[in-house]
Amino acid sequence: MAYTGLREVTVVHRDGSVALHEVTVLAGPGELLVILGPSGSGKSTLLRTIAGLTSVRSGEVVIAGERVTGLPTHKRNLAMVFEHSSLAPTLDVAANLGFGLTIRRLPEAEVHDRVLAQARGLHLTRVLSRKPHTLSAGERGQVGVGRAMVREPSAFLFDEPLAHLDAAHRGRMRRHVADVVKNTGVTALYVTHDPSDALAIADRVAVLRDGQVVQIGTPHDLYAYPADMLVADFVTSMPIGLLPARVVTSGAEAGYQVAARTLPLWASLPAELGEYVGRDVVLGLRVEDVHEGAHDDDPRRIQLPGIVEHVEFTGPDTLVTVRVAAPAVPVSRADGAGGDARLRARFGRTTSVRPGSTVALSVDASRAHVFDPATGLALLHPAAPA
Repeated sequence: MAYTGLREVTVVHRDGSVALHEVTVLAGPGELLVILGPSGSGKSTLLRTIAGLTSVRSGEVVIAGERVTGLPTHKRNLAMVFEHSSLAPTLDVAANLGFGLTIRRLPEAEVHDRVLAQARGLHLTRVLSRKPHTLSAGERGQVGVGRAMVREPSAFLFDEPLAHLDAAHRGRMRRHVADVVKNTGVTALYVTHDPSDALAIADRVAVLRDGQVVQIGTPHDLYAYPADMLVADFVTSMPIGLLPARVVTSGAEAGYQVAARTLPLWASLPAELGEYVGRDVVLGLRVEDVHEGAHDDDPRRIQLPGIVEHVEFTGPDTLVTVRVAAPAVPVSRADGAGGDARLRARFGRTTSVRPGSTVALSVDASRAHVFDPATGLALLHPAAPA
């Protein structure tokens, strides 16, 4: 297949630090592959390496199935959009949008038609005659995206292209990007720090940490079956709640001891936890699996007491962050330690809880992701709801 990306690529900075370590990330024709990860994980370096702006120590770069490792950037036929796209200040928006087509000497009528089509898709027709200095930062970002997408390159490379847009424009723009990729069949690699973008438009997501690939998969697979705590916490619009626990058994049934409470599984010990009886683990609970105890009479659920820390009204419901009596679990070494653990839950839209309120959270232990506290690796994931 005519893949675009990196095969076993290592990139080393001038100071000797490793930016990418034997990274393989390949996107197929017409695929929108989102590159996600914390700051410093190597996302932008990966994109710059594909573009030929960063040299490789080893491995190979491929574009549309062709090896281009030693090829200069201008010969790679890429359409690139960076967070701070520079527009020609003396040209109006229409000329900026069509610049890449004009220098390739396409017929004027074709340039006009393509520019107008992109302007309509991006809601930029009203500013076509304006110069860049009269535009807002968000509008300049939109023009930068349009200038790339008006072309028919071998691949699109996007590096934080929507960083300066407000929520409404961001949603519309990312849908436009996804539509263009599907309609043209051109591969796109899209770097973002925003998990919402990844979940909304990606065919697959590659999660990076410290210059290495942690996991690649569909948004659904990464959300439902995260490889480790970083992926579980990062590939979501709402951070996962992490609780330190100990695996316990009583007769034929198993559960998790969290501080003074035991969360029963109401079932036998899962085979994946066979070596963890009496040992520490970390439970990961998604916001949709934590409920308001006062309105939950399911006997399978155990209630954990806590103190409300934040209340966010969303319209359909209320997101409530609750501090519980258990030590906080750091997702990475950079997070440090200390303080109490926090769980997030969806309460009703009419809830009266406020910061400082004492509440009970209803938790079903069978809905917990389970991780090894030493390695962070996933041990067990909850079964899909019936």
